[in-house]
Amino acid sequence: MQREIHMRKISLLCWILIGVGTWVGVGTSTSTASAGSTIDPFAMMVNAKNLATSHYVDYEVVFN
Repeated sequence: MQREIHMRKISLLCWILIGVGTWVGVGTSTSTASAGSTIDPFAMMVNAKNLATSHYVDYEVVFN
């Protein structure tokens, strides 16, 4: 009985440490990444020039 309680405490402590570590790691990486760069999708679409085009033949509707 004592061993089960001891294992529960250890596993709970491990989950707490994993959660805090993840929270700290995600918190620091997002703040530095978003502060230095911004992406404007509209400007990317407006300024796109000489893009490759693909051509395919659609034989889905064929009448004989």
